[in-house]
Amino acid sequence: MIHSKFALAGLIALGFCVGLATSQDVQPKDKKGPVTPTVDQLLEPDTYKDDLKTVREGGLKGEAADLLEYFRKRTLKQPDPKQVAALVKQLGDEEFAAREKAFVALLELEASALAGLKEGESDPSLEVRKRVADLKARIDNKAEPIKQAAAARILAKLKPDGLTDTLLAFLPFSNDAMVVDEICKTLGAVAVVNGKADALLVKALADPLAVKRGAAGEALIRGDVKEQIPNVKKLLHDKDLAVRLRITLAMLPLRDKDVVPVLIDLLGELPANQVWPVEEALARLAGENAPPFGNDEPSRKAGRAAWAKWHAAALKDNTLDMTRLTQENAFLGYTLIVQMNNRIGGPGVVRQGAGEVYELDRDKRVRWKIELTTQAVDAQMVGGNRVLIAEYLGAKVTERDLKGDIKWEYACGGNPIAVQRLANGNTFIVMQGRLIEVDRSKSEVWSLQRQHADIVRAKKLPNGEVVFVHHNNFVGNAQSTCVRIDGKTNETIKSFNVAPIQMTYGSIDVLPSGNIIIPHYQTHQVREYDPNVGSEKTFTGLNWPNAVQRLPNGNTLVTSYSARQIVEFDPSGSQVSTQQVDGLIFNARRR
Repeated sequence: MIHSKFALAGLIALGFCVGLATSQDVQPKDKKGPVTPTVDQLLEPDTYKDDLKTVREGGLKGEAADLLEYFRKRTLKQPDPKQVAALVKQLGDEEFAAREKAFVALLELEASALAGLKEGESDPSLEVRKRVADLKARIDNKAEPIKQAAAARILAKLKPDGLTDTLLAFLPFSNDAMVVDEICKTLGAVAVVNGKADALLVKALADPLAVKRGAAGEALIRGDVKEQIPNVKKLLHDKDLAVRLRITLAMLPLRDKDVVPVLIDLLGELPANQVWPVEEALARLAGENAPPFGNDEPSRKAGRAAWAKWHAAALKDNTLDMTRLTQENAFLGYTLIVQMNNRIGGPGVVRQGAGEVYELDRDKRVRWKIELTTQAVDAQMVGGNRVLIAEYLGAKVTERDLKGDIKWEYACGGNPIAVQRLANGNTFIVMQGRLIEVDRSKSEVWSLQRQHADIVRAKKLPNGEVVFVHHNNFVGNAQSTCVRIDGKTNETIKSFNVAPIQMTYGSIDVLPSGNIIIPHYQTHQVREYDPNVGSEKTFTGLNWPNAVQRLPNGNTLVTSYSARQIVEFDPSGSQVSTQQVDGLIFNARRR
């Protein structure tokens, strides 16, 4: 829903200049010469050429005129909201013919009916809710989110006349979060005209449609239109929940303390599948003093009260530090899943190497999916539009766009079981007999060779150290050993025995405290080890765990390969949410 980008103020202050990508076919206009790059330009790979390819494959030229016309053709006439509401209500009529007539009428309205259909999602009538879900699915199937997002990004580079008006008019007819987010970024790129705030954006702050108000506010923030910030801040108290959420998250880079009470209020208003970025921001602000959030109605109400108390104390003690909000802490609530597809051929019939890498949004809808025949076993999102994949049978690591096209690859000389993109742009690759780090030119800059192929998990830490777990089957020891080494000398810093893992594919997590969370497949346990004192915390509740991740809100995401489930546990070990999938899961990560 909201793809908010927190600021990297330190990097921006250095005044780095990033040139805009060009193409031999189309040259983006640069009206004002070199400018200070945005956070997105600094942190995400430039996708201009890839976007051109995407829109051209979709039948467009990639030029400003036809991209604008593409959005204009998909800007429908806004129907009477009362008419839509009446049709939605009619979906539950006692007469079948009346229900069918309303269904067909709403379907003919296409995306213009989406706002009204949203109200029907919570209708008391099961018949209405089922038909609304069917209508939304059919409308979604006609959408072209990848193509529309690419077109919006290209227009952000070209900056043609009429762009703001065109995209604002189109916004109500997009039901895809990724497209709305890209449009907000594009509007932010043209928020200033001749040194002044775009009058259309300023006017849209008071638009009757919530999606336009939210987009205009975010665009003016992204455009750094300081004189309009007081007007944008009025939207922190907008009647629409989605507007308040978008503006609050968009304002986080400004380090404005006025957003904190709004964040706390949102804790009690947002549904569980949308509250992730709010919890993330508050958790970063409070640090070790963070109160619990809660995972049901009573506990969330209590959590909101506890956070209000924390906020009052932080203001009184002058300990509210807004600089704790940084880009790398941004949290979207999207879940990346790597699984074996054993649906092909019917039950019990598995096509070798058949697998899928895909991502779910907070509403558990598939944002994108890549199908592979090289047995993908691990993946990590890099930037906003690419994914890094460990392909076991392919003996390679690839970086692909969201359509599956390879943009970078490295032949490992072995079978990778895990992969990690590091902050310096290098890639850390885990194989059972070897750990390596390669740079973008595919040169190996570090390695660790094992005598036996005994590595089952590994991770490189921000400080350069490496943690890995190996089994001891070759020496007749049923236990596994967790080892922490210096990333330059490969000398052992700490090692200790842990229960056996017994599963090649999956992940561990290393916490800032130094504790290590390890899933133990056959004993159906997840354990958090403190290597300094030898103690451990154990919780159960999910059979066959193989991958684990500690979330920013303090909960733990656990993946079960055989149970085909992704379960979130709170610190007490109680289940917060469960996601059932239709494949055998190698890895899952939430971002």
